[in-house]
Formats: sequence, C-alpha cells, structure tokens
Amino acid sequence: MKQLARLLGKHLLIPAVAVSAMAATPAAIADDDKVNVMTRNLYLGADIFPVIDAGQDPNPIAVPLAVTEVFQTVQATNFPERAKALADEIKRRRPHAIGLQEVSIWRTQIPGDFLLGNPQAASDVAYDFLDILQAALQARGLSYSVAVSTENADLELPMIVGFQPDGQTPIFGDLRLTDRDIILVKDDDDVSYSNAYGANFTVNGITEVGGVALEFTRGYNLIDLTVDGADYRFVNTHLEVGGSEPFKSLQAVQMNELVQVINATTTPEMPVILVGDLNSSPDDVPFVSTSGIPGLDGLPLVPPYLQAVGTSYQDLWLGKNKPKDGFTCCFDPAVSDEDASLYSRIDHILIDPKAREIKKLKAKVVGDSNADMTDTSGLYPSDHAGVFGKIKLEK
Repeated sequence: MKQLARLLGKHLLIPAVAVSAMAATPAAIADDDKVNVMTRNLYLGADIFPVIDAGQDPNPIAVPLAVTEVFQTVQATNFPERAKALADEIKRRRPHAIGLQEVSIWRTQIPGDFLLGNPQAASDVAYDFLDILQAALQARGLSYSVAVSTENADLELPMIVGFQPDGQTPIFGDLRLTDRDIILVKDDDDVSYSNAYGANFTVNGITEVGGVALEFTRGYNLIDLTVDGADYRFVNTHLEVGGSEPFKSLQAVQMNELVQVINATTTPEMPVILVGDLNSSPDDVPFVSTSGIPGLDGLPLVPPYLQAVGTSYQDLWLGKNKPKDGFTCCFDPAVSDEDASLYSRIDHILIDPKAREIKKLKAKVVGDSNADMTDTSGLYPSDHAGVFGKIKLEK
C-alpha cells in the first residue's frame, strides 16, 4: 500500500484565529467542584482501509467494489440500533459533557457523477449519526445540546449500485463520508458553556486512492464548561492513527499543536479536561520520525499519550486504586463477534488540575462486554469502548 503525507502549511504554529477566538477568562471555583464527563468514539460503521488498498489495484473497478462493501458494512452495523445502546450508556451515567468522535454523515448520489468529474457532491443523507443519537437520547428523556461541532474529513468515491440489463455493465453511484468531532453538554440549570471553538489540525494525512488524493483531515474542539458554578476547559479530539509511518509522526505533531492551542487560550488557574480517541496508548515510546514529511524527518518525536502525562496531565484511569488494563480498542469491523477482545487503551480522559488539588478521580470503561450488545442484532455499541469519568477537586 502506497501512502503519502504532506504538511498543510509551512509552519507548525497555532492558527491565529484560535488565540483570538478563545478569550481567556478567570476560572470560577465553587464550594464543591465535581464534574462527570465521557469520551465516546461512535465508529463510522466500517473499516475504510480496504478502500485504500484497492486504490493500489490496477483494476479500474477495484475501488468501486471496495466502496460498495464499505457501505454494505455500514448498513449491517446499523447505527440506529447501536445508537440506542449508546443512549442507554449515557442515561446510566448522565455526564455533564461528552466528547464524541466519528460522528459520521453518510450521503449517497444515485446515479453518481464521480466518474464524470464529480460536479455535484452527494447530498442524499443515508445516516446522520448526530440526529440519530439525539433522537435516541430524547426517547429516553435526556436532553443534550451540541456545544460545538468540527467537520473533519469529507470524502467521496464511486460505488456500484446495480447492473445494466446485460448483467455485466455496472451502474455507479457515489458514496460520501463526512467525519465530525462533537461536544455535547447536558441541558441542566446547573450546567452551561461558553467560548466554544473548533478547528482542523494544520498537518493531516493525504492518501492516493485510484489517482485521487484523499485528505484525511482531523480536528479538535473545546469549550469553557461551568458545572455548579465551577469552571473547566473541556477539550475533545480524535488524532491520526498510529503504529506505522507517516501516521505516528502526524499524530505526534497534531497533539503538539493541540497542547499549544490549549496553553495559549487557557488561564493558569482553569483546570483542563482533555478527552478523546488519541490513537495512542501508555505502551507507546518516543521515536525518530522516518515519515518522509519535509520538516519532520529525523526529528525526535513523543507520542500523544506521553506528551500529556509527561507534562501536567493526569490519567483518570491511573487514579483507580487497582487499575486493570482498561482496554478500549477494538472490536471486529462487524461489531458482532461475541468472542472479540479489546487489546489497547487509546481512548482517554486526562486532567490538568492547574492550581487546584485533586480530591478524587474515578474512571470506568463502558460498552466493553457482551452484556452491552444490542438485543436485536447482537452488535456492540461501537468498535471502541468508551470511558466515563468523575472528577472532584478540593475546595
């Protein structure tokens, strides 16, 4: 598989809009500072990497066939059904704020025009994960507002939707995936938010699929969250995948950019809660970049998780008296294998208490057992487990 990445922009600097948009304000401290939060990767519904592999196949129909299989898997993994299980998780825990990743929109266009130059983007919505999840929450008497939504990758490719009467000539449609990171905030008299902001990272991956350059844009969002009179900076992100180059170099640089944005826009006394799918585990080690990306090759880099805990962030999971593995990744792409086992901890809740003292930290992995699978089709809520956390600071 041929993969390439490039810098989007010449400098790894904080976007000026981030600093100007987020006015740092003094943090309020309440008599009893307690906040409950959650991070949840919703799973876009299929593994899209086979499409990248198909892009290296000289057969011109390889990519449409792979895209067709992706959409069939998205339908089989049935987000409307999984959303009910996710809403049940939220109802049991009732977090004040939730960081969501892979909040997908799947759109189609039939017949498609991608092979004619794609003059019109696919616009027929097949699944809007946000709308579906919100409906499931409302059906359970829960109300959460979208504090901020960041649109990341927006990808479109052709698929096969049928055949001509000869049974051999394919009819093509287009499939479009839009990825989002979203922060939900509980609608409650004692909960509010302000200074909502979201952006894409300046450095992202570019992969060629069948001669088309697809930009796998990633992003983050953040708010000032107030719970019972106490203020927190709440940050949500989904970093690039790790493991091999150039991806692990990209995710390290993305985390560095995010930390810069947080530091530049947060007052010294405001606690920061950072949640998300970092695609980075405590087992990661520092490395020298061999990514081939100009400006990064040969540089020593630190993986995202180590960047956080090596500075001022504390891992809620390690605050447990006897922390077990806490794995959150990953179930099979069909999310239906009862024997599947999680094997890595890449979804995290981290806190930088700033000038405050931590009184208690609690964390729990959710959606990780057979008991969490849906009753109708036997699906896990996601291919990831989620993490729910309770934070209590000293007065």
